[in-house]
Amino acid sequence: MEKALYDTNFLIDALKSGEKLDGYTTVLNIVEFPRALELGLRVITPGLEDYLLAIKISQAMVKRGTPVPAVDAIVAAVAINRELTLVTKDRHFEWIKEEFEGLDLQSV
Repeated sequence: MEKALYDTNFLIDALKSGEKLDGYTTVLNIVEFPRALELGLRVITPGLEDYLLAIKISQAMVKRGTPVPAVDAIVAAVAINRELTLVTKDRHFEWIKEEFEGLDLQSV
């Protein structure tokens, strides 16, 4: 899926299974799992607009009582800002989607 942004947990499983991926990941996912570079995805470095949205996401999640890790708030912001589908196995991204409808999510 060309418009996909892959989260770390999906990258780990794809590498283990030999699955071929097309799309994107973030530099933060590469920091979490450097071997993901072997998958040949395009790597996005978050910018200021991503960090500003990530702050809003983080604040909203804390306010609703479901805080999420900072990296996940940034990854969600990257997906929203670039209109990418976030492919993940982490269910807490569904909490973010409940507050930020612009998050296109494919939970696997």
